[in-house]
Amino acid sequence: MKFAKKVLTPYTQEQLGHYVYLLRDPRDNQIFYVGKGVGNRVLDHANGVIAKEDPQSTKEKQISEIHAAGLEVDAWIIQSGLKNDEHAFATESAVYGVLKLISSTLNSEKLLLKNIVVPPGFSNSGLIQLSEAIAIFGEPADSTLIPHNSVFIKPTTTWRRGMTSEELWEATHGWWLLGEERIQNVRYVFAIPNRVIRGVWLVPENGWRKQKKGDRGYADAQQKQAKYKKMKPRFGFDSMNDISGDFTELINKSVEHLYEKTGQKQASVTYLDDQRVKDFTRQGRKPFWNVT
Repeated sequence: MKFAKKVLTPYTQEQLGHYVYLLRDPRDNQIFYVGKGVGNRVLDHANGVIAKEDPQSTKEKQISEIHAAGLEVDAWIIQSGLKNDEHAFATESAVYGVLKLISSTLNSEKLLLKNIVVPPGFSNSGLIQLSEAIAIFGEPADSTLIPHNSVFIKPTTTWRRGMTSEELWEATHGWWLLGEERIQNVRYVFAIPNRVIRGVWLVPENGWRKQKKGDRGYADAQQKQAKYKKMKPRFGFDSMNDISGDFTELINKSVEHLYEKTGQKQASVTYLDDQRVKDFTRQGRKPFWNVT
């Protein structure tokens, strides 16, 4: 069986942060590797074997044998949300030490943990199968719940994990290169860092305005406009009417699949308005959001 390489969504990577993982052979449930990393590191081992015709190391040969049996490596996240690389190293060392102890002194198949108190953080960030983490952190948004005259804004340069709603608003409300007439019809603003819906604001009629002195980034924008004479002004909104509570079924859901449909995967701003409906119609495509 031919296996394809896998990757984690940006949101899954963000939620896992620094983590410690282990790899298990599904044929006999034998743990054969423990490691630490960020991003797609947990998948790199199997992906690397897929790309190789002649695996060299013992680990690579075992993964190749698993694939030859028509199975995939059973990957587990032991602990996620670790502070940094140093923290991950220490945790990896602890897990490795325990596994070495178990394998050399105990019958691991009959081992039962006797902890009276579950370690702090275990319930929220502890043992979880990779497939379950992907399901939790990568669930796609139901596009039919997104109202017409909305806009997606992706404030990637200022986003950080743990950001408050006020900080998210500050990063989202301005300042963007927008069409002045077109943006005035937009009423709903969806903040989508890492292409995941984090918050929604309602903008009233005539609620969009040009960037002015005192606004974040104004001086830099003025310098660029002086250098590039045809550069358009930037726009934003002042409304802090957070209506995320009205869209609870969309919060923390991925819109990555919708970006593929818009054809604007790298865009910081994506309109879901009358003009976008016309664009879709002209291309023979059906709008994916609620246009009623």
